[in-house]
Parts: sequence; C-alpha cells; structure tokens
Amino acid sequence: MIIYFAAFDEAVAEFQRLKQAAIAEKNRARVVGGLPDVVTIQEGKALNLTCNIWGDPVPEVTWMKNERELTGDDHCILKFESGKYASFAITTVSQADSGKYCIRAKNKYGTETNDFTVSVFNPEGEEPAEEEAQTDAKKK
Repeated sequence: MIIYFAAFDEAVAEFQRLKQAAIAEKNRARVVGGLPDVVTIQEGKALNLTCNIWGDPVPEVTWMKNERELTGDDHCILKFESGKYASFAITTVSQADSGKYCIRAKNKYGTETNDFTVSVFNPEGEEPAEEEAQTDAKKK
C-alpha cells in the first residue's frame, strides 16, 4: 500500500511538472513576424518596422543596436502599444544607423529575440566615383 501511494505521488508530481511546462510554453514571450532579416535603405529616407509581440503576462520589450540597448528619442522612435504591437522608426536614416538590431521580448515564462540588419547606402556617394573614372578616362 505504501508503494501505491508513492507511485501515485510521483504520477501527480509528473503531471504537475508537465502542466507547468505546457503553461510556460503557451504563455512565453514571442516576437511574431513582421521583421525582415535585412533592410537596405537609402540615406535620408524614413525607416518604419513593426512586429507583433505575444505573451502572458505582457512581455517587456527592449530594442538593441550592436548589442547595446536603445532608448527612444526624436531620431529613433520606439513604441510598444496595447501590449502587442512593437514599432521601430528612424525619422531620417544616415550611415550611422547601419548595424545589427534586435528586438527582445521577455516575460516570466521566457525570452525571444529577433535580429535584423540595417544597411544604409548613399547613391550620391557612389556618383563622384563614377565621375572621377570618366574624368580620368577623358584625361588619357
């Protein structure tokens, strides 16, 4: 009879462990779609990215650039609205905005990240090089 109770207790403990694991998996923080792997954008343009965040309790959202936490300002606007919509906007991109970015969603059940790279180009910066090559060719 003692063995029966021990087996029953072990079964109940295993059930509780599996139930907690299922709750954690169901409710863990998630970054759900919307962000590309790479963004290539012309200097001077506006960059706007959004994604959905999910989790219960509502996750804490952090944006990072080159592994350093970002804080929003007039140039880089970071929003997390209604506990589910995260947005990242740069009003006027410059070469300095190029880099590796990450959004991190975290709650008591887990953390998920989504990385993306921003590459800023300046087409005007490329034209002088072409003009120089044409000018050099004319001199010869």
